[in-house]
Amino acid sequence: MPRSKKNQAGGVELAPGPLAGVRVLDFTMYVAGPYCSRLLADMGAEVIKVEPLGGEIMRNAPPFQGTQSAYFGHLNCGKKSIELDLKNPAAIEAINRLLPSVDVVLENYRPGVMARLGLDYGSLTEAKPDLIYCSISGYGQIGTDSKNPAFATIINASSGFDMMMMDYETSLDRPLRHRSNAPDFMGGVHACAAICAALFGRDRNGRGQRIDVAMIDAIHNMMAHEYQAAQIENPEKAPIFAPIRASDGFLMVAPVSQANFAALARAIGREELIEDPRFAESRPRIDNWDELLIVIEGEVSRLTAEEAERRINDSGCPCTRYLTLVESIDRPHVEERGAAIRIVDGAETYRVANTPMLFTATDVGARSWVPTPGEHNEEILGAWAER
Repeated sequence: MPRSKKNQAGGVELAPGPLAGVRVLDFTMYVAGPYCSRLLADMGAEVIKVEPLGGEIMRNAPPFQGTQSAYFGHLNCGKKSIELDLKNPAAIEAINRLLPSVDVVLENYRPGVMARLGLDYGSLTEAKPDLIYCSISGYGQIGTDSKNPAFATIINASSGFDMMMMDYETSLDRPLRHRSNAPDFMGGVHACAAICAALFGRDRNGRGQRIDVAMIDAIHNMMAHEYQAAQIENPEKAPIFAPIRASDGFLMVAPVSQANFAALARAIGREELIEDPRFAESRPRIDNWDELLIVIEGEVSRLTAEEAERRINDSGCPCTRYLTLVESIDRPHVEERGAAIRIVDGAETYRVANTPMLFTATDVGARSWVPTPGEHNEEILGAWAER
């Protein structure tokens, strides 16, 4: 049962989302900003996406469902779209006329761009003093690096994240190839949380404020263990989790606690490991971690990945088979939680990941439409719409 329609537990019709009545003017593009505003839309906000004439560049980003960018749709479903040439004074006038009805402005241009357009925090708060204005950028709005251009791949490299992953895989002679957007999504989540907190604060004190979210700060916060270990000379070893080979695939096993370890030892038929001085207690177990993984693999390699997963999970030790993304999103659990939703994008339909936040009493979830470029110009701007 879709989360955006009814309470799963009782089938009761849900009240409007917690952000119903909040209007967001969204100047963002690519990933971090659109993901933030997608979360706001999921929670009931009216998100007005301001696109350049012809639409945002991500409308041309693969993969495509038919002629539609499913990547764009995943990040922008549930929003309204207006097209404006922000270099045209008439467009800025239209924005200023719209501003009194706006609660939140969200932007992810390089620092200085919005000021050149006359759409910076200082300019807009002259007309809307209680405005909440959130900027997402690679390095933030202040600091030596603030004006450096950045995408997620740049932040992965400059934050230490990529070198951390190389440290964990000692066979590498260079950082891993990948296209992780973790900085974008972490930046978007932090921006969403900050906006919600600012809206709550404004309800109490009547004041708006500016929010500055840097993706590099979000990634540094994500690496809490490594952040602290980097400041200590010769820090104590920590377990590095690695795939365990089964007869037909791989497993991830996480015997983190003493109870987890004992359960795992029993599940693989090696109860004597519980008393083995190399593994019996946490500190020696971590010191001999690689040896422990070899022992586990020696037993698990005789089993199929599915059988090993069942045995170990049933014992009480966290375990999973390595799944492809298709296998993961096709599991019954995803449908049972309403964790994917089918959306309509032009003549195409496809699934997107639903919001991770499951509310029991209010209508929260991905909305099922993707706007066409400028679809809502007349509705939002009326007589001020650019022609």
